Amino acid sequence: EFEDFEGGPPAGKMGDADRLPMANVSRIIAQTLPKDASVSKEARVALSACATVFVHYITELAVQQCDKRKKATIAPEDVIEALKEAEFEDFEGSLKASLDAFQNASKAAKTAKASSAKRQKLDESVNDDAADAGEAEGASQQASQDPETAAQGASSSGVAKEEDKDEGAEEAAGAGEEEEGAAADAPADF
Repeated sequence: EFEDFEGGPPAGKMGDADRLPMANVSRIIAQTLPKDASVSKEARVALSACATVFVHYITELAVQQCDKRKKATIAPEDVIEALKEAEFEDFEGSLKASLDAFQNASKAAKTAKASSAKRQKLDESVNDDAADAGEAEGASQQASQDPETAAQGASSSGVAKEEDKDEGAEEAAGAGEEEEGAAADAPADF
């Protein structure tokens, strides 16, 4: 009867991709059965196939509810109405409890994520302020140690390095000339 509805899997054609994951089915079975009970692999596959057919069936009924409301998105109310139509109204209470738990968990996760983002933004702001303060303190210390360098400013540090190189080259050239002059003044020892 379940396979006759529109959108369901064709009879005998359900592949592994159409079934619920076996790990999920096994976990549900383990939670439901007593600890000493065991279920064969074939029974797990059959339960997975049954659960998949049930999901297809309820989904189709929920789509029909959406069509009645002239909406394109299935809402929780549509699923509840689909369960009632399929005469599974006993599941309504546990479905609503699960839905409430899911919504509360989603809100908590969203709030935690927002808090984390705010905290991260605040930390970045504090770190940026500390870095700015550290740069200003470093410049202040440099000014107290070397007033001439502080007057040039941090932005001209590249120019100052070029000038230092030029001065060093001039000093080296001057030293070379002094050595030549000193050599000329000295008596020859040959």
